[in-house]
Amino acid sequence: MKKIVFATIPMQAIEGAGWDPDGYVYRFEENKNLEYRAKIHIPVNGVLANLLKKNDDVKVVRIFVNNNDSIKNVEIQEKELRCLNENIGANLQFENISTEFDETSSTIEQRFKNLIEKLEDNCEIILDMTYGSKTLVPVLFYVLGFAEKFFDADIKKILYDKARFVKRTVEVDGKIIEARVPDPDTCEIFDITSLFYLNSLASVMEAPDSKTAMERLNKFLSL
Repeated sequence: MKKIVFATIPMQAIEGAGWDPDGYVYRFEENKNLEYRAKIHIPVNGVLANLLKKNDDVKVVRIFVNNNDSIKNVEIQEKELRCLNENIGANLQFENISTEFDETSSTIEQRFKNLIEKLEDNCEIILDMTYGSKTLVPVLFYVLGFAEKFFDADIKKILYDKARFVKRTVEVDGKIIEARVPDPDTCEIFDITSLFYLNSLASVMEAPDSKTAMERLNKFLSL
């Protein structure tokens, strides 16, 4: 079964003054089997390193804003994943969806269309929805719903990673500057796949009134 990875790419540089040049270790408390216990630049790459298998057919779709930092991050993402894949042997294919940082209706609709065009029948989908514009989040959820309904897709993982940024004093070219960098102790990945299925439940659930609907929802959540 073809795996499709939708990976949102950071809009700001992920390498710079004060940053660890080797990346950061991201904890994954909810799924230790997918936790990559080494430093990495793009968190979803670490998850893929533990999720992919030899000879898997994998299409990695990078979603990014068309600016210099994002384009550089796309290069970092591909180089890092190809390096990790040397010990896995999956068949990797890379594709891009590049957009301007614009939130007009026409741009959002085109973004949705571009994402839909990357789908394939009977695929497994892994999504890292951490980065990008705020409107990208609901668009990605609509794409997943479309994929499940019309492409018979299996939504395997929806990931969100976070890190708290702190100010550090660093020296650059003999000058002391204040840089904003990730706090290594706060780097973490969350599995938010349940949000998609909660939305699916709300879409198909039937009840005669709001009270009954809440009772049924609470019963489901208690399972």
